[in-house]
Formats: sequence, structure tokens, C-alpha cells
Amino acid sequence: MKRFTTLFCLGFSVLTLLSGCASITERTVTVTEAQLQQKLQDKLIAPITLLKIFNVNLSKPVIKLDGQSERMTATLDALVSNPIGRPMSGKASISGKLRFDAASESVLLDEAKIESLNIDGLGARSSEMITLLGQQLGGDLLKNLPLYTLKPDDLKVAGIAFTPKNMRITPQGLQLTLAPK
Repeated sequence: MKRFTTLFCLGFSVLTLLSGCASITERTVTVTEAQLQQKLQDKLIAPITLLKIFNVNLSKPVIKLDGQSERMTATLDALVSNPIGRPMSGKASISGKLRFDAASESVLLDEAKIESLNIDGLGARSSEMITLLGQQLGGDLLKNLPLYTLKPDDLKVAGIAFTPKNMRITPQGLQLTLAPK
């Protein structure tokens, strides 16, 4: 009888384990706007150089995720310096589409654009020229900027590997759906 009980318990344990494996489903990872803001701040430590004359330092991003357009917009403080004048401050607005890059396991800023670059104290003509320059050159410098990289424990749970299946913007932030490989 003791042997029967042991075999029964062992068989029940194996069946429970197998049924647990069969029920492995997708999981989600949510990246908040605050997390994206911090990552963007970290990436923008180095200044953006325009025409080897202007250095544009961007800081203090305020990010908004738009689920309708699947785009991210960010308003940032801007400090523009050049070798012949005093530094000027203002605001910059950038936008881009978010996309997942499987090779780097990262969310990238794609189709990046500098929407506006408004510098305090500049005349309308100079401000317009700086904005045009920023739009033409800055988008290329921000293109494919990594904003978030999945952690190893996001991609492997209990020995099961997961791969990104879907990405969408929700009211909670950027939601990545991961499916078992």
C-alpha cells in the first residue's frame, strides 16, 4: 500500500507539473512614461552638435505617449551654445514612433523629428533658422535612439524563454506582450 501511495503521489506530481507547463501563456511588461523619461534623460547627456557650430544640450524631458498615433512626444529644456556668443536657453519638442528592435531587445525612437526649437531672446528670423536647422539635422541624430531595453528576467521566466509579440501604448504606459518561444 505504501508503494501504491508513493507511485500515486509521484504520478500526480508529474501530471500537475505537465499541466502547469501547458498553461504557460503570454506575459506583459509595462514601461511607464516616468521610466521612458529617465532613459531619455540618460541618453541625452551628450550635446547634439549642429553644423559643427551649435551645441544643443537637451534635458528634463516630459514625455507623453499617444495611443492613437502610436507616437511619443517629449518637451525638453534646451541650452544652445556657440563659440561666438553666450549660451541661450529655450524649449525643444521632439516626437517619434516607438518600435521594437529584436536584435538589441530594445524599444527605439523611430521616425524621430524635432518639432520645434524655441530659443528665448532670439528674433523671429533667427529662431526660425535654428528650428529649421534642428529639424533637418536633429531628426537624424535622434533616429533609432534606444529608450528601453528588456531585462534578461523579462525574457526568461522559470526556464522558459519569451519573445516580444506585440507593443502598444496604454494609459499605464508602453505595454510589451511577450509570448513563449
